[in-house]
Amino acid sequence: MPIFEYICTSCEHSFELLVLKGSKPACPECESPDLEKQFSLPKIQGDGSRDRAMRAAKKRDANQGKDRMHEQLKYEESHDRHG
Repeated sequence: MPIFEYICTSCEHSFELLVLKGSKPACPECESPDLEKQFSLPKIQGDGSRDRAMRAAKKRDANQGKDRMHEQLKYEESHDRHG
């Protein structure tokens, strides 16, 4: 059963709603049927995908740290020779 995100065009209330086939959604605040469906991405994330994402982020951060350190050393060496 699909859950959709809506914004009510009457009272601007944003909400999620389970919509059954053949039913017409309405705003839970003002009961207006004038709704704008919002684009939303599915949130599918289990322990495995979270762990992979964390490992990838740590690897990326470590590589960026190494790059920064390398650039800092190059900077210091060039200033030591010229200064």
